[in-house]
Amino acid sequence: MKYILFLVSFAFIANLNAQKINGQINFPKGKKLEVVSEIKAIVTQEMMGQEMEMNVNTTIERSLDIENVSNGNATVEHKVKRIQMNFDSPMGAQTFDSENEKDMKGDAGKTLEKSLKNKYTMTIDNTGKIIAVKADDDNPNEKKDANDPMSGAMAQYAEGLQVPNVNDFTDLKILPNREISKGETWTDSLNESKFIYTLSDIRENDVVVDYTETAKISRKQEMMGMEISITSNDKTTGKIIVDRKSGLMKEKTSTTVSDGTTEVMGQSIPTTSKTTRTITVKGF
Repeated sequence: MKYILFLVSFAFIANLNAQKINGQINFPKGKKLEVVSEIKAIVTQEMMGQEMEMNVNTTIERSLDIENVSNGNATVEHKVKRIQMNFDSPMGAQTFDSENEKDMKGDAGKTLEKSLKNKYTMTIDNTGKIIAVKADDDNPNEKKDANDPMSGAMAQYAEGLQVPNVNDFTDLKILPNREISKGETWTDSLNESKFIYTLSDIRENDVVVDYTETAKISRKQEMMGMEISITSNDKTTGKIIVDRKSGLMKEKTSTTVSDGTTEVMGQSIPTTSKTTRTITVKGF
């Protein structure tokens, strides 16, 4: 009897591994998905022979209300529900919680109020491409105030606070638009980033994807009237869990190591950082 059960189990697992996964996505109509992004970063800078360390922790809670699905296209309303942040550096510490009335009345609240009003509706086809976007009338949709330390940190370590563009792909889309089987690899690129994905496992309800990312980052921002130029080489390793039924991402964990420089007031400051991210999607 045990031998028969073993054969049945082995045959079931072998069947899963032999199957091909279709890369199309299917948004579940009427569902409200809750997306929670947690980011922890440790940034180290060397200046005049001394090291300075900064710690940034952010948690972003968003909701995706799937209002309608027709002919493979989904209408999804996006809202930012809550923002929490802790910023600690040699210059001082700052905390923020959008559910704290006192925090909302402070300078950080005035800055991050724009992100909390980031409400829009988008139409996504079954390949994951955004084919239409309409921001709400009261959506400020403006650039963040980079003169504020909290805002500057949010720009680097926040997730999902920008209104997407038409022809972007939803960040819940992971698999390629073709059939793939266990062990297959595919690549993607975005700006100066290159991604390599591998379908590492096929389970009864989930698909597991391992990935790496290499990126060259170059950006400028203003803070306290000074222009700051940041360049870095980033290397990321991570794992993604995809819901097999809908084809949408359920969980993503990653670690990014960065090595670069910060240019300010004619000085070049060596800068390294380690950032861990966890994105969890609930409501399937």
